[in-house]
Amino acid sequence: MYRLSDNSTLDNYILAKELMNLAGISPNAFRYWKECVATKYYKSRVVYIHKKYIHKKYIHLAKECHCLDGLIQSASFCRYTNLSSSHLTKSNNSPIYNLFNIETIENIKFVNLKKFLQKFQLNSSYTIYIEKCKYFAPLEKKIRLTQNLCLGYY
Repeated sequence: MYRLSDNSTLDNYILAKELMNLAGISPNAFRYWKECVATKYYKSRVVYIHKKYIHKKYIHLAKECHCLDGLIQSASFCRYTNLSSSHLTKSNNSPIYNLFNIETIENIKFVNLKKFLQKFQLNSSYTIYIEKCKYFAPLEKKIRLTQNLCLGYY
């Protein structure tokens, strides 16, 4: 089992839970597959399987799974950007909620990190953080997201 960094997108991976549900097998069955490459984010129980290492018996089902390209698990996005998870809940009426492309698959929330970075013309190698604008130093690189929140990067 490999660990993904908080800014790693899930390109070339599928959600193990979704595949196992489609196959009608145990959620941990992939652990017994020969040469299976599985990964998860730090402090997460959600497992992802690399598309190239799916058991040949289930390859046809992998095509039915959601495409996770560009997506990142919401908890990892919050750790990566130092953003409170309450901003990713629609019912909280956060002013920045609409800036994110949020998807829910198998009751797991994802944010499209690639689209978010493209929207603000940021490189994926940047370290980014979101916080109140008043905490930024005058010469710090920042992008104003709302009246009170800014995105800093370096």
